[in-house]
This record gives sequence, C-alpha cells and structure tokens, in this order.
Amino acid sequence: MMEQKPQRVLVIISNGNTYWEQSWSSSEELLPIAVDILKYNNLLEGTYNHQPELKLLAKQRWKTRVFLVFDISNTSYDPNIGHLPNQNKLPVTIVRLGGKVQAYTANPPMQNKVNMDVARAHNDNGINSFPPFVTDYTSGPPLYLNPRNPSLLL
Repeated sequence: MMEQKPQRVLVIISNGNTYWEQSWSSSEELLPIAVDILKYNNLLEGTYNHQPELKLLAKQRWKTRVFLVFDISNTSYDPNIGHLPNQNKLPVTIVRLGGKVQAYTANPPMQNKVNMDVARAHNDNGINSFPPFVTDYTSGPPLYLNPRNPSLLL
C-alpha cells in the first residue's frame, strides 16, 4: 500500500558543496537526491514504491547559498491560488548540503517562513506566472513589475 502525503522541502546548498554549480544550472536534478536524503533519514512523510511527484516551486541564489523549495506529492497544488496563505500550510523538511549533509524537520517558525515565502513568490511574480520562481540576489534585489496584489509586496 502506497501512502502519499504532501510535503514541502527546503534545500540549502552552500558554495563549498560539490552540488553548488548544479544547484543553479540544473536544479531539478537535485530534487531526487534530496528525496533520497529524506528517505535515508526517515523524514519522508509518505511511503512510496517509486519516485514521488516532485515540483520545484522556487529557487534563489545568493553569493554563498542557493535555496531550492519543492513539493512532494502535492496533488492539490494550484498555481492560480498559490499566493494565498491558506494554500501554503505544508509540513516542511530541510536538507542542507554544506560541508556535511544534514536533514531535519523545520521548527514551526521556519515552516511558516518557508510556506509564506512560497506564497510571496507567487504574489510577487504576478498573474499567469508559474513556478519555479527564480530570483538571483547576486545582482541586487529583484524588481517585480506586475504583482498579483501590490499591497502584499514587502
């Protein structure tokens, strides 16, 4: 019996990690690797006989870190309402790829931050925008010209 539970994953890749270059240029390829790390650490919310459905939602690049956020088995995901906070209440797990590999469940404040950041990315990128939402902070702060709801821009 296969049990699928939606789960959100934040992957943090440090610039010293072997996956650093790939994390930005081929982000999607890191998702199954992160899932394997979750499995190894017994942090996968459901049980799967095969690779679960993975959806890259957002990626950000800073000078020394890349952040990837993806969902596992989130069949109720709808990009048209993904900017609403009540659409972003998934359990969050964190995978850190730095000098060593770490995986752990996000504490409630971090879980809330990751879910709200996804909602904000949906809002900031505007109507008819679809993930993955890509933001590169290495060249300065992003400028959003057509947000869904300008009053939500922070």
